[in-house]
Amino acid sequence: MTALAAAPPPRLLACEAFPDPRLPAVSPATMDGPTFDYVASMQMPFEQLRHAAGQIAGVLVLATVTRQGTAGHPMLDLADTARREASEAIGTCRPPPPGEHHHRHLSLAAREIAAALDAARRMLRGGDDAALDTVLVPLRAGYRELQWAAGALPGFEVVAFSQGCCARHTQASAPPQSGRMIV
Repeated sequence: MTALAAAPPPRLLACEAFPDPRLPAVSPATMDGPTFDYVASMQMPFEQLRHAAGQIAGVLVLATVTRQGTAGHPMLDLADTARREASEAIGTCRPPPPGEHHHRHLSLAAREIAAALDAARRMLRGGDDAALDTVLVPLRAGYRELQWAAGALPGFEVVAFSQGCCARHTQASAPPQSGRMIV
């Protein structure tokens, strides 16, 4: 978990729900008690959704590399358990007004990750590209929602895969035969 005191300075929000980048994010200095409690209560669901997305991505990598069916892979069960627990916590939480934007993105992330899980269980029977894309589209959407949630309140972080070390190596080498990156 990320300590609130170590949160970066307030960022500007820019997403489909609030496209106006002039809307400032809530900062630790302006956070009231109910918002602080909300942030603390949503740490675990946020992490569970992030882990579920990572597990689905791992199964997609396995399906891509082996070209074999991975629809029944145990990682999908782990991802589903984490996603269900997160969805329950998110669904029963009533955020304070400063947390509503964050809560909306968490709810949408849970929905998209659930769609990716459903698609993985239905479609990853072989290794065809159309099946992989059917899982990848909602997975990317769910991860994007997690990124927007991370920008809405301090204390939540996601890794931007496009900024990581591996992304630089991938860009320097030849693209995979299918020409697509997993996440």
